[in-house]
Amino acid sequence: MQGLREVIGLKRSVFYMEYPCHSETEHRWFIMRVSPFHYQQKLYLVVVHQNITQRKLAEFEVLKLSREDELTGVANRRCFDEFIQQEWNRCARLSMPLMVALIDIDKFKEINDHNGHQIGDACLIEFGRLLKTVANRPSDLCARFGGDEFVVVWGNTSEHQADLLVGRLMAGLAAVNGDAQSPTPTFTVSIGLASMQDDPVDSVAALLRLADERLYLAKRGGRNQVAARYLGCSRELRQ
Repeated sequence: MQGLREVIGLKRSVFYMEYPCHSETEHRWFIMRVSPFHYQQKLYLVVVHQNITQRKLAEFEVLKLSREDELTGVANRRCFDEFIQQEWNRCARLSMPLMVALIDIDKFKEINDHNGHQIGDACLIEFGRLLKTVANRPSDLCARFGGDEFVVVWGNTSEHQADLLVGRLMAGLAAVNGDAQSPTPTFTVSIGLASMQDDPVDSVAALLRLADERLYLAKRGGRNQVAARYLGCSRELRQ
């Protein structure tokens, strides 16, 4: 309304506004252009609505690609850094728990050396697919942290709930390892869990450091383990 008033008052020569107009079957966006003209000493307005759906879809696709790991299809590090800070702020404001899991594929270098990088990539892709099955709420995110390391953010998630999610993840990995048609060799993972609410942390950086320390404990303890405060501090992952 403010833009229309300024055009009517001749304070601006043109006014643009993009807006969504979704139907039940498709997403649509339009742009409205309003401009004045005089005819026979009277002021009129020309209002044009243009469909810009294809442009908006292309923009969203570019944005998606810029925030997605090209190999695995999960979020990339840039997307993760933005998301976890936003989720930290939200959970802190609402006094809700926030759980982070740092996950490393065990002996990944050996997998690459013995089977080739294509098989190593297949393991990364398959594990990325599994992570998506346990991080599918708006308050969740799974991302590739770097190399063979992944990270999962579970917003408003207690330690007990995180334990159940880890169990689901491991059940999925066991199914892949037990599938004779799977293109990947048998592989395991180690996990370090840290909680914003239950651990002595006061920042995202401190939370990630603690999860990384526990990941190291899990690997030092023999791999194929999860390490967390409530496990005091590690437990073998049963498959």
